[in-house]
Amino acid sequence: MGIPIVYFRSSSFNSHRMCPMQYYMEYTLGWRGNSGKKADKGTIVHKVLELAALCKKALQEGHKTFEDSEIGKIETSNYDPEYLDGIIDKVYEYYTSRTTHHDWKPLDLKHCRRWVWKIFNDDDGFFDPKNRNVVEAEPHFDFEIEEDWAKYSHELSDGTILEGNLALKGTIDLITDIGDNVYEIIDWKTGKRLDWATGKEKTMAKLQKDPQLRMYHLACKKLYPHVDTFLVTIHFMNDGGPFTLHFQDSDIPETLEMIKAKFEVIKNTKIPQQKKSWKCSKLCSAGKTTYEGTDIDVMHNVFGAPLTKCEQTHSMIKDNGIEWVTQNCMSPDHEIGKYKAPGEV
Repeated sequence: MGIPIVYFRSSSFNSHRMCPMQYYMEYTLGWRGNSGKKADKGTIVHKVLELAALCKKALQEGHKTFEDSEIGKIETSNYDPEYLDGIIDKVYEYYTSRTTHHDWKPLDLKHCRRWVWKIFNDDDGFFDPKNRNVVEAEPHFDFEIEEDWAKYSHELSDGTILEGNLALKGTIDLITDIGDNVYEIIDWKTGKRLDWATGKEKTMAKLQKDPQLRMYHLACKKLYPHVDTFLVTIHFMNDGGPFTLHFQDSDIPETLEMIKAKFEVIKNTKIPQQKKSWKCSKLCSAGKTTYEGTDIDVMHNVFGAPLTKCEQTHSMIKDNGIEWVTQNCMSPDHEIGKYKAPGEV
């Protein structure tokens, strides 16, 4: 047995592209670090845009207000800038109060406000959810791939057998109906237009092959089988704006082959590759921390310095095998197959 895998989400797929060892540490063993401030600012902006979409959906259904579990009651037809800034402030306060590992500054709130208003105002509000026919805001998907190659069977440390078919899980930012049996999938990005696995800019040609966008198309075909055509817009609000691609049923076989190839590589991996670079000590929690403070004894190098989680885990895999490490070195609050939606705090 190699690495047990029961589902993909776009972030896990791309994590393996960036570094197989990082994937193993985070998605198999469950050792995750604190979120970065840039990512959390992105979560705040996503939440505000979700509320804007929910406002429009509620208005379409004839409601004057709706209740959000985190922010409270929101008026569906109040587009006054001061009122909308107040919503941004409430979302900012909610999330910053729950991510206290950051040193939040007034400038961070200004960034969040500016990014949200970019969507509301740019292109005469073309991508403002309040100007769209909203099908769903932040819909979740979770479905199994019904192919023979997608079957798996894994025995856990307690003797439990995990069996089934590989699933795809995720959350889509926004789905709108643009008429003529065409739906548009919209994904908001607050970061740079980069492929972090390669460091290169994402061109239209690369976006056409992007695993996240292809997974979203496949998921929407499952969610809305009556729809013939899907447009997928990835909106880099701070780096180039919107890029729109067209997907249809004929694209699905290529998407499934892409998923199959990655699934086969992961489940047959005996020693995950370490892609060592500057990212290890800057972006990867396993490359920045040790097992100090856990139930796992910290190992040291020949100079007496403690090994990082990544270094130590890789060494233990070489000495004991990946099955032993998977059974004995998992984070105590992690379960293989347990899914955490993006933005959860």
